Amino acid sequence: MSVALPIAVHPIRGPAPLQDIFGPRDLRAVRTLRISVTDRCNFRCVYCMPEDKLDWVPRSRLLTFEEIGTIVGAAVGLGIAEFKITGGEPLVRTGLPGLVALLRAIPGVRELSMTTNASLLGDDARDLRRAGLDRLTVSMDTLVPDRFERITRGARLADVWRGIGAAVDAGFGHPKINCVAMRGINDDEFAEFAALTLDSPVTVRFIEYMPLGRTALGGEYEQRFIGEPEIRRRIVDRFGPLLPAGDDAGHGPARVWRLDGAKGRVGFISAMSKPFCSTCNRLRLTAEGQLRSCLFDGGEVELRPLLRSGGGHRELADAFARCVAFKPQEHSYYGNRQMSQIGG
Repeated sequence: MSVALPIAVHPIRGPAPLQDIFGPRDLRAVRTLRISVTDRCNFRCVYCMPEDKLDWVPRSRLLTFEEIGTIVGAAVGLGIAEFKITGGEPLVRTGLPGLVALLRAIPGVRELSMTTNASLLGDDARDLRRAGLDRLTVSMDTLVPDRFERITRGARLADVWRGIGAAVDAGFGHPKINCVAMRGINDDEFAEFAALTLDSPVTVRFIEYMPLGRTALGGEYEQRFIGEPEIRRRIVDRFGPLLPAGDDAGHGPARVWRLDGAKGRVGFISAMSKPFCSTCNRLRLTAEGQLRSCLFDGGEVELRPLLRSGGGHRELADAFARCVAFKPQEHSYYGNRQMSQIGG
């Protein structure tokens, strides 16, 4: 049974978007869905997973590719046109190019992107590009090989660079690089990351350390957090002022700048020191089918039981409306799940 919910509908472009009760008008209209296809990863990064074993989601509880396609079809009908595939590490899920092709065939899907650690891209980059993936974001938290191995608990930085090279060769262009800033771990590398943008049209984005799951406990977050002003200062001390990029007018979480004369850009995703909730235009779908209103807060709606009991687009539209009604005006300070469980 449907329930009337406090969402407003404003005609902007195409289908009327889902707009929560907080506004401002258009800026929080939901346009993006982040889709986690697995909670598993071939890395065990210190800020994302505990050192001991996680209880992985059983295969039977993962959404099938067809179920994901059904959800995306319903989302398009609600004005959502941009979709990002995430994990865990999405490339550990077998047959991922097939999912990309399935989603690309859905009318109204405007942009299809993926966040990855890139270590497996050498095998899949060309197939992903042919299937219709538009762009890539690569997670890379250090440029130092032995430090990379420690952060990831055993992975090799060379595999990531090889994957990035394969993506460029496949026609993706230079992917965005996301670096989680961590005091005492990689805070001496911010200028080196920014230097990547001088001669290459790459966008390097620094993400503030966030208290999610295990990082919310035991003082680890307070020990590791380093805010945008300090990250920025370390770059400016080396290279001079950061200039507004001027060509990134979207409503994404990053605020993007450029070093004088650089070919690429430097961005900051500062969820803790400068929350961007007033322009949040996204929902998240976990690998087992929870539609989640916020990275931090637990307002979510179960879609898997709905799908497996015969629910269609009308029931999914009601579920999206319920989820949007859960969106907070501003996120809480701590998240209740590991990043790998929510979708990066």
